[in-house]
Amino acid sequence: MPKKIIAKKTWRKKRYLQMGAYAKNNATKMTGNANFLLPVPPVAVGAMTIAGQLVIDLYPNRNDSLANKDAFKSAVDDCDDKLHLQIDYVSEQSGGDATKIISAGCIPSTNAVTVAVRLGNTPTPAFKALGGGRMKSKVAKVPGATSYMHIFFDDPESILNVDVDTISCVSANGGSFFFCDGKLTREMGGFTANKKIYGACVCKNNMGYGNLSAITSSGVL
Repeated sequence: MPKKIIAKKTWRKKRYLQMGAYAKNNATKMTGNANFLLPVPPVAVGAMTIAGQLVIDLYPNRNDSLANKDAFKSAVDDCDDKLHLQIDYVSEQSGGDATKIISAGCIPSTNAVTVAVRLGNTPTPAFKALGGGRMKSKVAKVPGATSYMHIFFDDPESILNVDVDTISCVSANGGSFFFCDGKLTREMGGFTANKKIYGACVCKNNMGYGNLSAITSSGVL
């Protein structure tokens, strides 16, 4: 069953001027809005306008004194509380109608299903020798990826292949391979000193692996 469309919270409590402006715009959009006449909105348009404007007015001098800080914090908390009450009301009274939600100056959520697709190319990771036989691999984020497989190896003639659900590695000279699955940055230890280490990375999501990155190297440990 698809999720019900609701009004999204798009203001941020610590983006003070943005929140004040959001409150004032909501008051403007709710004024005489035929979609939200009964039951009466929990926050009157006048009260919402005042709450948003007070945050804006107190913002410039908020750090001038302890009294100003307290007054500003109270204004921010009050405006945030009023917005939460109003957005819950808009969500409930709209009945999942995105047009009604927009008419209140709010942004509707969506119940569309995002279809996962197989990922494309993985960026070449950056390799850094950390000393003590340790190596660090860092790759740039790939949109849609949920994890990254970092591959370390010591034979430059190794062959790496990646299919949608399989990684295969073959060393022509009896080399070793090490795998770290997880985040954008991973570290691996236990490498032999004075030996060059090579590496690659491949991104992954629930459709499987993307395309293997280009191979990089560390220089000599």
